[in-house]
Amino acid sequence: MDPSTASSPSLLAADAGATVRRLSRCVGDGDIDSPAEMYRVLGSLRLLADDLTHLLPALQDRLEEGLLAGRVAEDGVAATWDSVGNVGRALAHAGTIALLMTKELENSQVALRDLATP
Repeated sequence: MDPSTASSPSLLAADAGATVRRLSRCVGDGDIDSPAEMYRVLGSLRLLADDLTHLLPALQDRLEEGLLAGRVAEDGVAATWDSVGNVGRALAHAGTIALLMTKELENSQVALRDLATP
């Protein structure tokens, strides 16, 4: 069995966070030694931010599907629907921020392009 398919979504998210923290330590330790490497790092981070713009709405869809299928605990129907709505608004806001981050990382790459080219 492929280990990547055996991981739970929460473990995958934790792994992604750990990877970003390791990257942050590498950058802090001076491991980026050229504009070309920084360009590649920015490109990878841009793709990560873009992936979040697709993941966040999918999370909301799953929550709503769970609510409709009765898998979301109800402490009162109105309160449950309000909570799901609040999650949806927060995820939509986070998605907007991820979209802005994607664009700004792209802008950073464009600005760095001339320095990164040998």
